[in-house]
Amino acid sequence: MATSSFTQYSQAWVPTNLTCKMNKAFAITIPKKLRTKLKLQKKSSIALVIERDSIIISTEEIEQSLHIQSHINNNGSLYLPKEIRNQLTIDPGTEFEIFTGTVPAQFCELLLKRV
Repeated sequence: MATSSFTQYSQAWVPTNLTCKMNKAFAITIPKKLRTKLKLQKKSSIALVIERDSIIISTEEIEQSLHIQSHINNNGSLYLPKEIRNQLTIDPGTEFEIFTGTVPAQFCELLLKRV
């Protein structure tokens, strides 16, 4: 599988010391503190990409066929589609550590890594 186009944007991932959990409705909520800092708005269009054993969330348009378009809902949550849950064997209650990209000024880029 080809390397994700995200690799060219993020030289490193910066830990936020924040976590999130997938709920029974297969959604995760990005903490408000982080949404505010990154100017991630309600109804923001996002792309979800699997990168190794993690999920990358980006507002950047991706030139790659294996990504899933989604959006942030009114309470700051996003739905994790079945394709991603199956590939990473994620169940409700799975906890993720949240990292930010090194170039957040251009667009919002987050990495969710299973704890």
